[in-house]
Amino acid sequence: MSKSEIVAQFGPEAEASEIISSLQDLSKIYALTIEDLYIKWEQFSYQKHENRTELNSRNLDSFKKFLQLQVEKKAAQASPAISNPTLSAKIVKPMKPLHSSPSLFGYNIPKGSALKKRKLNTEALVQEKGHKLEFSDGLSEHHTNVNDGQGEAGHNAMTNTPPKSSGTSQATATRDHEPGKILTCLNPENIETAVGLDENSREKVRITPFYDPERYKFRTMRQSLSDAADVLDLQIETIAKIIQNHYELSPSDFGDPSIQAQSQIHAVGRIVPDSTTTEEFLNMDSLALETSRMAGVGRRIRLDLTDIDEVSLFCGQIVAVRGKNADGDSFKVNEVLALPYPNSPVSTQDELQKCCEALEGKPLKTLVTSGPYFSCDSFDLHFLEQFAERVNTEIKPHVLIMFGPFIDVTNPMIAKGAIPHFPQLKNQPNTLDEVFTKVMVPVLKRIRQDIQVILIPSTRDALSKHASYPQDSYNRKYLQLPKNFKCFVNPATFQLNEVFFGCSNVDTYKDMKEMTKGGNTSMRNRFDRVSEHILQQRRFYPVFPGGIKKKLLSTKNDGKKVYEHISGADLEVPYLGLTEFVGNFTPDIIIIPSEMHHFARVGQNVIMINPGRFIGHNGKPGTCAEISITSPDLEKGNLTKVDGPEPTFLHNVWKRARVDIVTI
Repeated sequence: MSKSEIVAQFGPEAEASEIISSLQDLSKIYALTIEDLYIKWEQFSYQKHENRTELNSRNLDSFKKFLQLQVEKKAAQASPAISNPTLSAKIVKPMKPLHSSPSLFGYNIPKGSALKKRKLNTEALVQEKGHKLEFSDGLSEHHTNVNDGQGEAGHNAMTNTPPKSSGTSQATATRDHEPGKILTCLNPENIETAVGLDENSREKVRITPFYDPERYKFRTMRQSLSDAADVLDLQIETIAKIIQNHYELSPSDFGDPSIQAQSQIHAVGRIVPDSTTTEEFLNMDSLALETSRMAGVGRRIRLDLTDIDEVSLFCGQIVAVRGKNADGDSFKVNEVLALPYPNSPVSTQDELQKCCEALEGKPLKTLVTSGPYFSCDSFDLHFLEQFAERVNTEIKPHVLIMFGPFIDVTNPMIAKGAIPHFPQLKNQPNTLDEVFTKVMVPVLKRIRQDIQVILIPSTRDALSKHASYPQDSYNRKYLQLPKNFKCFVNPATFQLNEVFFGCSNVDTYKDMKEMTKGGNTSMRNRFDRVSEHILQQRRFYPVFPGGIKKKLLSTKNDGKKVYEHISGADLEVPYLGLTEFVGNFTPDIIIIPSEMHHFARVGQNVIMINPGRFIGHNGKPGTCAEISITSPDLEKGNLTKVDGPEPTFLHNVWKRARVDIVTI
């Protein structure tokens, strides 16, 4: 790991010799690449709840402890429990390793049934509770029980109640918390934060979805290999046509890269590992190009990227390359052709005038949140209640966009079936759906009726009967939500007046494991690189196979590892066409919630937003995004005219919008 690589990732603060030495030591000790080390640093910074963590010796010492705790936690999960004889006596149900099931085209992904399984009980409770979700009887959410000779951990392991929620810690978190504090701001010097909805005016926001909801009502876990192959081939062939038209190439310029030849050709294919059994992180020397069945019978050929100075690649990326296969063993790449970006949306003068009049010339204010909405050790909705009050009295947005999960199936309490007693309810909930309708819906109903609320589902949400991506919408009537709530699909493209929004609730920014080459490429902000990949690939989630969050259960004598699938992208491959940009144009604003650090950035005239989590990993209130968009006034010259048979105008939302990432 060279000094230039470290500075490229961590910035000029890392130029000090002691910082360089410390980072190199950490990389060697924990066997991390420079990019993985930087991702760990971002996670460390996020847990410190600092907008910017300084790179100094004190923070590096804390960072080392953070890495060590992660290693110890992972080791503790992998080894059987020996401290508690009750737990150690449990028989862990063996699960099939990921690489034991046949996968699509040799990809190391589990079968659909393994991806969709929702496990509601941990191994520690299998013998005692079976597979039934159980609700505690007579114990309130804040009930505290002191066990003689047993600590809190032992008490929680032996009972079916969630960990106690300390009133003192809750009060401390509330006292130290400052709601509405701006952490990050986009375009603060040009635009003021919008006042929001005026109770005495007739402001209206027209919400227009751009998708067919019937196409999302497919049956999951019925994947056909032939259908999946057709979709994967279509992705390659679509990009090949775009490349051919953009660079004005003839069909004869394209060839099969897997066939040995002495002449240069253009080839389009998908980036894949050069080995179908690899489980480690990839690098530039372990990549191959997978062709379509039409261009190369689906064969793979190893890529030789020696002559390429600057490039960023990831698994699943569709690329166009120029080079030759002189030895029959590898395809030597001389050039990686840049994919053109899709067009931007436009509107006519009459449409813009109507949108301007609908809001009486005032700015459009949109608020964005992303679940989970309660912590891992408590069902306390105190922060959601406070937030609903602030929405009504302070923020007053025209539209509120809420991403799931609302009831997260990966939440430790829900996984154990440790649902508390709710003393305010006469009839206790019997299902997770009833937990939402009886506990969360009354809080959501406090939001003013004139505020439009859009709900985007999550594949981790117990409310959704559709556990794969792309994902069908919630059932508004079944969930007993009022009429100002609108349930959209995942991903969803819709229009608020003239502004196009693209929303996807799968963590692309975390799942995309890039391989970069070249100082200029590596020095760029990673969020910018990932955002440009999303735009070039014209899909909200271009990674393939999808990311998987799993836990190591055991290692067999033959070295095979047994995993438990926790969550992931859970791609429904035959329907990945529903995850592509609608109409072959980019939305004005793309919102993709991620576990990575919150941000609001502009890439290729598109605003990319990660609003952050509503509740942080430590149970403290998180962040949300406030978007203020000025009126599309033609007289101010903030729109770009596009000549044609009928004059149209680019929206230029990236110039007209201010985005504030604020605390809950």
